[in-house]
Amino acid sequence: MVVAAAPVLEYPLPTPEIELMTRHFLHALEGLSRDVLAMGGAVEATVARAVRAFLDRDVRAAKAVVDGDREINLFELRIDEECLKMLALYQPTARDLRFVTATMKIINDLERVGDLAVNIAERAQVLAELPPRETPAAFVEMADRARSMLTGSLDALVRYDTARAQEVLKMDAAVDRLVASIFDELEVDMAQHADRIRPDLQILSASKNVERIADHATNVAEDVVYMVEGTIIRHRY
Repeated sequence: MVVAAAPVLEYPLPTPEIELMTRHFLHALEGLSRDVLAMGGAVEATVARAVRAFLDRDVRAAKAVVDGDREINLFELRIDEECLKMLALYQPTARDLRFVTATMKIINDLERVGDLAVNIAERAQVLAELPPRETPAAFVEMADRARSMLTGSLDALVRYDTARAQEVLKMDAAVDRLVASIFDELEVDMAQHADRIRPDLQILSASKNVERIADHATNVAEDVVYMVEGTIIRHRY
C-alpha cells in the first residue's frame, strides 16, 4: 500500500505591513524601557534628596522635593498611556505582554515611592519648627538599606536579572527589624520625655515611610521575576 505523503504546510512570508508593525513595536518597547528607567532615576534622586532634607532639617530642600513630585506624576501618566496604546495597537504576547503589564505595575510602585519621599520631606519641614531632636542612628541605616533596595530593583529591571531581584527580596527583613527597633526606642523616649513627643512622632512617621519605600522596591523586584520568568511570587507566604 502506498502511503500518501503528508501535505507540506506553506506559511505566507511576512508582508511589508507586518514587518513595519514589528519594527514599530520594537521601537515602542525601546522607548518604553527608556521612559521607565528615566522615571526610576528621578524617583531615586527624589528619595535621596528627601532623606537628606530630613536628616539636615533643610526646609528649602524639603520644599524642592514636594514641588518636584509633579514630574514623577507626569512620568506615570505618560508611561501608562504608552502601555495602553501598545496593548491596543500591537496586542503583544508571551514575554512582551508580561513586560508591558509588569511595567504598568512598576510605574505605580515608583509613583508611590515618590509620594512617600514627599511625606518624608514634609516631616522635615515640621521638624524644623520643633525643638531639636537627634535622629536615631537606626533611621540612617534603614534609609540606606531602603535606597539600596530601590537601586537594586531598578538594576534588576535594566538587566532582566532575576538573581539581583531575589537579592532585593532578601534585604526587606532587615528593614523591618530596623523600623521595629526605631519604634521601640521612640516609644520609650516619649514615655520618659513628654516634651519630645511631637518630634518623636514625626520621626516615627518618616521611619514608616522609609519602610514603605522598601516594600515598593520589593514589589518592583517581584515584578522583574514575573516579567522574565513568568512566575508570580507576590503573596508567596
